[in-house]
Amino acid sequence: MKKKWKSLSLALFILAGAAACLHLSGGRAFAEDGAGDWRKTYDMVMMYVNFGILVFVLVKYGKNPLMSYLRTRQDAIAAEISDLENEKALVLEKINEARKTMAAGDARFAEVKETIVRMGEKRRQELIEEAEKESRFMMTMAEQKVGGYILMAKRAFKEQLIDASVNLALKRLPEKITEEDNQRLFDQYLSTVGHAMK
Repeated sequence: MKKKWKSLSLALFILAGAAACLHLSGGRAFAEDGAGDWRKTYDMVMMYVNFGILVFVLVKYGKNPLMSYLRTRQDAIAAEISDLENEKALVLEKINEARKTMAAGDARFAEVKETIVRMGEKRRQELIEEAEKESRFMMTMAEQKVGGYILMAKRAFKEQLIDASVNLALKRLPEKITEEDNQRLFDQYLSTVGHAMK
């Protein structure tokens, strides 16, 4: 039933619009073909009556479809605005999340950097300690080598000194030792060996 009334109101609306257009555009020219002064007044009154009928028809039958259209359009625009506001809220939320993530990333980067610097400092200290230990070990080894070389040099010097002394003694003693000295040295040797045997 509502569809029928809508169709009827639409048809009346179109008819009224056509009549209004015809009346406003050329109605006065058709009415003046053979008329007198009363015709002007009649035409003017009829124009106002027709205009009133047109307004009545438009208000009566065009108000509801027009209001319905405007309400539909208003609801659609409100829905669009609501969707855009929701989308804006989602975008703002994502932006805030991205900012939080960036802040967390910056904090994590600073923490990782600090950890790496700390580890590097610790490793540097360990390397310094290892180098000091190694240098102490090398110094100890060098001292031992030098001490060994010194002992070897002392032994070699003593051996050479002893050899030289023995050679010198062998050259000079036969001339200076007498038979009495030989007997005394022999007796002294025997007494030393005798005490050692006891």
